[in-house]
Amino acid sequence: MLSGAIRVLIADTSPTRLGVRLALEGAAVICAEAMDRPGAVAAARRHQPDVCLVGRSLEGGGIGAVREISEAAPNAAIVVLADSHDTDDLMDALRAGAIGYLPVDFRPAQLRRAIDAVRSEQAAIPRAMVGALVREIHDLPERGRLTLRETQVLTMLRRGDSTAAIGRGLAISPVTVRRHISVLVRKAGVANRDELVGAGADATTRVGI
Repeated sequence: MLSGAIRVLIADTSPTRLGVRLALEGAAVICAEAMDRPGAVAAARRHQPDVCLVGRSLEGGGIGAVREISEAAPNAAIVVLADSHDTDDLMDALRAGAIGYLPVDFRPAQLRRAIDAVRSEQAAIPRAMVGALVREIHDLPERGRLTLRETQVLTMLRRGDSTAAIGRGLAISPVTVRRHISVLVRKAGVANRDELVGAGADATTRVGI
């Protein structure tokens, strides 16, 4: 393995996997491959990859796999390989913990750019879908608009992670974590962090997740 190479997990059941392998040749190291949701989660937990490429149509549920991989490998950046250009699918992927979304008609250079972007904590979304995503977000109530980072912080809070653990998992400082939590409390319309975590589904609805 090349020193410093990006380690990638591929979790997909479609013929796209071959194209992914070819596109990544010389640009990243494929540390594991999986054909279904349980295998993907187990591989993510074992290998702790830098990037996970998860097929939307993965056997067992691609979006569910994204949620579980986010917990099993919190430092991994997840890109969903989608079989459509559907905005609802994009929103589902982001809410589950993905930071990238790439329809399967991608070109090799697009995949490589997406991996570079998510490794730098930048979202990787096709330009053609950005306008629809912005309109979708604008349709949410004002206090319900969450950034991708706020969504990640809230997800980790809900599973019981401490401020320090969230900071380590997202590679941000505890001060930044607390700042995100303060914004989430305001957007959810609750009094404090405990209410944000304990409010469950009701607060989830209020913040648009």
